Amino acid sequence: MKLRAIDLPPRQPGLAHTLVLLHGYGADEHDLLPIGHELDPRLRVVSLQGPLSMGGSQRAWYSLRQDGRGISIDAAEAREGARLVAEAVAGIVELGHGAPAPFLLGFSQGASIALAVALTRPQLCKGVISLSGVPASIEPEDLAAPAALKGFPVFAAHGTQDPVIPIEMGRANRAELGRLGCDVFWREYEMGHMVLPQELTDLRAWLLPRLTPIKIS
Repeated sequence: MKLRAIDLPPRQPGLAHTLVLLHGYGADEHDLLPIGHELDPRLRVVSLQGPLSMGGSQRAWYSLRQDGRGISIDAAEAREGARLVAEAVAGIVELGHGAPAPFLLGFSQGASIALAVALTRPQLCKGVISLSGVPASIEPEDLAAPAALKGFPVFAAHGTQDPVIPIEMGRANRAELGRLGCDVFWREYEMGHMVLPQELTDLRAWLLPRLTPIKIS
C-alpha cells in the first residue's frame, strides 16, 4: 500500500529541504498544510494521508478504543502506519538526489508515527517536530542503536490544558525521548489540543538554524 500524498513545491527558492506532515486522528492530509510554508516558504512540503478511513474525509494512522480503563491503541496498526510512513519518507530521500533528509512534523497521533519512524530509522529524517504528541508505540528491540539516537533533534510542544492528551503524558514523552538520548527542545503553552501562533514562532526559531541554504556557485 502506498500512502496518498499532497506535494507542494517551495514558494521561494533557496533551500533543498522537505517537511513531511502527519495529521492527527480524524483529520486528513489537508489539515496541516498551512503550517509548512508559514514556517518557511522555501520548504518543499509533503503531507501524507493516514491509511485508515473513518468515514468521509476523516483518516487515522491507527485505531483507538476507549473503555473504563482509558484509551488503548491497536499496536499492530500503529506499527504498520509507521512502516508505511518510513517507506514514503525513504522514497522522498531517494528522490532527493543528495538533498538533506526531511524533517517530520506530526500532530497528536501523527506525532507518534513521526517519532516511531525517527526512533527506529533515524537516518531517514533530520529531525522531528511533535505537536501535542502521543508517545510512539515501539517495541524495545525495534529501537535504533543508542549511538544513532544520541543528539537526535526533537522539537516537542504540548498544551497544559489539553483535554485529549493530558500534559502529564506529554511530559512523560519528553522524559522518555531524553532517556533515549534525543536532544529535546520542550515548550508548554496554556492551550488545549491545538496549535498556537506562539508555538509556530518558537518552532520557526528552532527550525531555521537547522536549514541549509542551497549553495550557489
